[in-house]
Amino acid sequence: MYAAQPQSWDIERTSDDVLLVRVHSFNRQGRKLPDAVFTFRKGEPQYDYWKRQLLARTPARSPS
Repeated sequence: MYAAQPQSWDIERTSDDVLLVRVHSFNRQGRKLPDAVFTFRKGEPQYDYWKRQLLARTPARSPS
């Protein structure tokens, strides 16, 4: 099974708390396929996993 490297995908949270995950395509045999884009909403099975991934990538804020 292929595990995506963290640098091969991006994640963002929309204003309505939907997580948008973009998995970047690789160049295979001279062709690059489009990126795969997924969205996850609260209550969906993979939402918590991707939220943890987002939080792990988000730099901690220093107290103001």
